[in-house]
Amino acid sequence: MRVIDIIDQLKPRLQRLGLVDPVTSFIDPDEVTSYVMEAVRYLANRYQLQHFLKMNRELFRTTASVEFYALPPNYGFWSPEETRRSGFAISSSDGTSPGNLEYYDPARFNLLRSSTTGKPARFTFMQSFMYLQPTPDAVYIIEALDRPIQDGDGIPDPYVQAVEIETLWRMASDLGKATGVLADERMQVLRTLVNGVARQRQKFYTSYERVGMKRGRSWR
Repeated sequence: MRVIDIIDQLKPRLQRLGLVDPVTSFIDPDEVTSYVMEAVRYLANRYQLQHFLKMNRELFRTTASVEFYALPPNYGFWSPEETRRSGFAISSSDGTSPGNLEYYDPARFNLLRSSTTGKPARFTFMQSFMYLQPTPDAVYIIEALDRPIQDGDGIPDPYVQAVEIETLWRMASDLGKATGVLADERMQVLRTLVNGVARQRQKFYTSYERVGMKRGRSWR
């Protein structure tokens, strides 16, 4: 569904909730559009919605003896709870020998940090930089999942209700008109969205385990 269609669906509720221009009492389409896009970006990033992800086979290339690298703001997602789903992989400069990069929290990473060089196996984040250990001894390719910039077209139907309630909640909160009823509705809708995402991932886990692999196994 397009953003313009979502706005059309929201107009009656915007009027009822008083989320209109205080002077003209009209709905400002440009303002609502900005809130809709903010809601889409939040939901896509917060809940790692697969529709808004794409594979980046070369996020960046390492340099020998350089430990840390700046990351673009849309680098994707990572999940320290499951290293297999960290969202980052590493391969040789020719794309061969792919392997998993395992996340370490900054404190543990720093505790285990050494001057050893080799093919990186673990990483952490500090101040928008990705740190690698061992420090690369050659050129390696870091792969990741990107979050493309959402342009508002082609929002899947299962996400529309969540986008609408998140838009209403953000507008109402900014205008001081958020209510307990709206908060409860948002909680229920987002819970449904999260459960739907979880069911899709469970299908993947079931297929993954059916072929004899375990959830915690790395790519190597």
